[in-house]
Amino acid sequence: MTTSGDQQGPASGPKRQKKSKFGRSELRSVTRTSRRNDSREEKLDNDDNADRGQYGDVASDDDIDDDFDKDVRKTTIASKRINRKENKMAYSALISLLKSEHQIDELKDGQGDEPEESASEEDDQNTDSGSDEERHREVEDFLDEEEKLQDNIDVHNKYDSFNLHFNQEKEISEAIDKYESLPVKDRRIKLISKEEIADDEEKYVRYRYGYPQANPELAEKRKTGTMLEQKLKYHNVKKRIQEKFNNFSDIRRLDTELIESMLTYETFNFQYLNNERIKGKYQDYYLLHAMNHLMKTRDRILNNNEKKTLYEKRIKEGSNDEENDDGIEPEYRDQGYTRPKILILLPSRNFAYTVVSKLIDNLQMENVENKKKFKTQFYDSSKISDRVYHSRPKDFEEYFDGNTSDLFVLGIKYTRKTLKLYSPLEQSDIIVASPIGLLKLYNKIESQAPKKKVDKNDKNNEGMKNNFLSSIEMCILDKAEGMMMQNWSNVTDILKKHLNQTPKEFINVDFSRIRMWAINEQSQYLTQFMCFDKYTTPEMISLVKGSKNVLSGSTSYIPLEQMSVIDSTNYKLYQLGLVNKFERLKQTFMRFDFDESSIANEPEKRFEFFKNVVLPQMNKSSYKYGTLVYIPSYFDYLRVKKYLNDESSISFVAIDEYSSNSRLTRNRALFKNKANTATLMLYTERLHFYKRFDLKGVRNVIFYQLPSDPDFYQQVLEFVANEKLQDDLDLNLCMVRSIYSKLDAMRFGPIVGTNNVARLARGANELTEFS
Repeated sequence: MTTSGDQQGPASGPKRQKKSKFGRSELRSVTRTSRRNDSREEKLDNDDNADRGQYGDVASDDDIDDDFDKDVRKTTIASKRINRKENKMAYSALISLLKSEHQIDELKDGQGDEPEESASEEDDQNTDSGSDEERHREVEDFLDEEEKLQDNIDVHNKYDSFNLHFNQEKEISEAIDKYESLPVKDRRIKLISKEEIADDEEKYVRYRYGYPQANPELAEKRKTGTMLEQKLKYHNVKKRIQEKFNNFSDIRRLDTELIESMLTYETFNFQYLNNERIKGKYQDYYLLHAMNHLMKTRDRILNNNEKKTLYEKRIKEGSNDEENDDGIEPEYRDQGYTRPKILILLPSRNFAYTVVSKLIDNLQMENVENKKKFKTQFYDSSKISDRVYHSRPKDFEEYFDGNTSDLFVLGIKYTRKTLKLYSPLEQSDIIVASPIGLLKLYNKIESQAPKKKVDKNDKNNEGMKNNFLSSIEMCILDKAEGMMMQNWSNVTDILKKHLNQTPKEFINVDFSRIRMWAINEQSQYLTQFMCFDKYTTPEMISLVKGSKNVLSGSTSYIPLEQMSVIDSTNYKLYQLGLVNKFERLKQTFMRFDFDESSIANEPEKRFEFFKNVVLPQMNKSSYKYGTLVYIPSYFDYLRVKKYLNDESSISFVAIDEYSSNSRLTRNRALFKNKANTATLMLYTERLHFYKRFDLKGVRNVIFYQLPSDPDFYQQVLEFVANEKLQDDLDLNLCMVRSIYSKLDAMRFGPIVGTNNVARLARGANELTEFS
């Protein structure tokens, strides 16, 4: 039988003796396999559950990592940290006991090797000597300690960002108590700083918010250095993760500031718009941050398991000296109610495939379970360009290439050597899901719960499955604009009704290990939300301004485009030869006012303005046919459609995302052919997002409200440009009207340019014309 050592040896030369071990990998394998007769599958299962202190049977003796033998080991990692000089002396003594020069040389050569999952059967037979086993175990423990020292990680370092945000119980409690003691009017988040982050090619403004009344340190600027390497060391990032971050090329100040916002557990909204450089990197950044968080969580739990074991051993021996002055048993609070710590929400499977693939690439795991199944269910090689008859914008292909299903929930379990896809949700570390997928799963669980009796001895019962979002510490909303187009209420339902809700059933939970802020239902003050989107809407920005992240505050990253959408559109028309000094496409922005003390009346005022001011101007238009009314909100669309049907003599057609294919084809043809029954067309934003029709016959455009996506503004005006190319119409006679209010600043800012925002929002003139 061929041993693992033989397989790794050279193809030629004298055969190595079976008992010879080289490197840390074989050394660890020998000591492990000599202590149990489990099969390879059972070993994998034990290794996966080494950190189950936070995921069910919390901190029991059976949960301690199998790498350590409680009965024969004389020291622990926790005790070694007390006196590292003794460690070095012990190590020297152990090395001297290993008489074989061959073993010593190979031990040194194998320091950096990753340990194998298990050894061969013949290796088991070569470790019967109790003294050899004990020596190997001591060296193994020392190497584990040395690895942590080299990694520069102290899982109880009070200055570590991870510990500052989640584990400093006293400081966390004081900040939350101070916040809750404030009058309601003083609990609002406040702008702390506004800073420009710019270089020659990209420019951003960072708005930082916080609660200085409850946490004065939020107002102070962190002194962490300017280089990424300095920031990573300052925030005590795991060495493996530091290496990954430092391997990225073209790191700019924007990258370092974004990464630091992640590492300090700020809640933030990051708008990438058309920044292709940062779009290719930000997912790697938040995945590495997530893995750093999971690794530190696991380190802390295992370390506390060791300390608790040492404490219990000293209690039995009557030599304990770790109790507090009051004689109180030390606490080891390091977890929540359930295992899942990270939730990643995405709009469709094609994006989920990209994110999980990047996670696998960054981790470089030895074993990824169910990878083939994952690719089969999430990957599709088809392209949207193969299914349509004319070119679509780049962002459209990005969204609709591949598998566009919006129904999925995927559990991912991370252990030292294995990444398991499709793990049960309550046993997962990361949950990747779509909003509608999570809601349907919850609805299914809740509908089945009354029919099924809960067995409290069953760890996989429905009660536990319903609680898998009860201990989320990091919530990531990626491609949020896609979820906005689907249905943003699905996102809000998850965040408000299911995220970090205290479980109704407590099964196999050791409350002595649950953090007090979780027991006190204060998770809302600590959960980090990260929202990544192409453009920002009030709903998305409310995650930042509505955040209760008392300890770390919130941040918004807003891009400043060097060229507004209007300037870009006019430049494109100029390049095509469609406009010149004698012919322009005039674009008029029309502001309506409303009572700012009652913002809820804004939609009603908009409708009145459209009905009384804008529609009558259609009769003055030089072109009787070809008016397109673009309406972002489906509710506004239904209101306008009802008015035109019941109270207006205007002949119109309407198309929306719920229209049948036959209706879409028929109404588009009537509008294109200037039928008397189709002088005007109502067109919804969601239909434009999902179809990107090349509408024919458009000569006038009315934006009932400016588009959510600034690029949609240019794409709609291109309908007019295409009509110019077809029928040689006079652009001077075309009408483009945009209705807006002060509340639309996020929408019209990128379109008209940053310099014009104040003039449009607060200027004396209610009409502003661009050409």
